[in-house]
Amino acid sequence: MKRINLSLVIVFALLIGLSGCMDSDGPDDTAKVKENETAIENYLKTDSLGSKAIRDSSGLYYITRVANPNGQLAKRGDAATIKYTGYLLDGTKVVSSTVDSKTTFTFPVEGYLFWGGIERGIFLMKTGEKATFFLPFYLASGNVDKVNIPAYSPIRLEVEFIQTRSEVQQIDEFIAKKNYKNFERTSDNLIIIRSNQVTGDTIKAGEAVKVKYVGKLLDDVKFDEGTSSFTTSSGGTIAGFDRALRKLRKKEKAIIIFPSALGYGKTGRGDKILPYAPLQFEIEVLAD
Repeated sequence: MKRINLSLVIVFALLIGLSGCMDSDGPDDTAKVKENETAIENYLKTDSLGSKAIRDSSGLYYITRVANPNGQLAKRGDAATIKYTGYLLDGTKVVSSTVDSKTTFTFPVEGYLFWGGIERGIFLMKTGEKATFFLPFYLASGNVDKVNIPAYSPIRLEVEFIQTRSEVQQIDEFIAKKNYKNFERTSDNLIIIRSNQVTGDTIKAGEAVKVKYVGKLLDDVKFDEGTSSFTTSSGGTIAGFDRALRKLRKKEKAIIIFPSALGYGKTGRGDKILPYAPLQFEIEVLAD
């Protein structure tokens, strides 16, 4: 699923909180909003469960197909995994989570990178549930033509909510998968797995060090590598990296893992690091 542009995020936010602000979007868009609503309501008359559809304050309509009262709710910053297939209201299939041999789609909850209908809809489900979402254009592909989605198209999205995992759960699963046994864990979930043992004092605050590093996501996709000099506690690098350095010694090697609160937080960094992404680094503190 492609990222939504900033203007659609703004429209989405306005619609949730200020339904009367639609006039500022111009007469064409305002007319299309009403047109979408009418088209969705007409479609619902043809659905056997259409009378059970609920209209959310954002303008999204949804029908719960399979309920799971004991399922989990998504929380901000979670990695939510879903299966989805999207159609125009005439039945034309236009999007799917089946891409590059994958069958599911995982995204950071409230990362605001993807369709507004997905960002909102995930809070209307629990894990194990299936639902149909009817998305007006401003919660889907928007007001410009895409490769296979005409401008202003309402979308029917069939969604199954597979799982949701907090950052700590993601880190714990990664540690278990890698079979890391001997590691240190701080109260803010900085993990240090030492590859060798070195005696002497740990690196102090304000100390200049040279570090060789490789940065990866928890799926082992590399986003950065190099050799750089840092002065600890100077704000020259992200908090997790800096705190880990101050627990190491020169000539020491380690794998460090930490949540986004010690990394790039709710904004991420560019296209490589999504919001709320836990990170891992392989680091070696070089000798003087």
